[in-house]
Amino acid sequence: MSLHDHPHHETWPRKLRCKDGLEVTLRPLEAADFESLLAFFQSMPREDRLFLRYDVFNVEFFRQLVLESLQNGRYLRLLAFHEGSLVGHGLLEPDNHLWSPHVGEVRIMVRKEFRRHSLGALLMRELVDQASLRLFDKLTVRLMDTQAAVRAMCERAGFQIEAELKNHVRDLDGKKHTLLLMSCSLDDAWHAMEFLLEDVAPWTI
Repeated sequence: MSLHDHPHHETWPRKLRCKDGLEVTLRPLEAADFESLLAFFQSMPREDRLFLRYDVFNVEFFRQLVLESLQNGRYLRLLAFHEGSLVGHGLLEPDNHLWSPHVGEVRIMVRKEFRRHSLGALLMRELVDQASLRLFDKLTVRLMDTQAAVRAMCERAGFQIEAELKNHVRDLDGKKHTLLLMSCSLDDAWHAMEFLLEDVAPWTI
């Protein structure tokens, strides 16, 4: 499936205003964006890269992962640009188990200097919107127990902890962590978003 088969592709790119007036442009990833995406992840501070699920310095593996996601219309990699620079990335990924076609996983990463502008929350709102168009009705987030800020944002977005798996994952330094599985229904997410983003509406410029 091509990029233009995505639901509501005609609404992209979309200009949004974040908290404190920061303006960003959102659009789905295209194949030509790979080098920018790679640089975005590789330039993260090490303390952020510790928690990435994949080694972004394994370039060919990461390239294959990204490009394969473009072939499946239920995936969405959403990019946020500010003044032409990539500052945020949101991923909506289907659960590949046959028994969970209604479940999607959400992952969000924002450049450190843009995290106080509600950009992560705006990306979450857009992914929730797109999740309904892709026939998901439940969303999950997986994170390590030490990611306190991520957990707090997810809780504000309506997610709750469903499971804790002790010593289940390792960071890039090899240190073991408890894996937290958080989830929410789309209805709960929409209700939470009304309060989470009320101070930055209207979103569309």
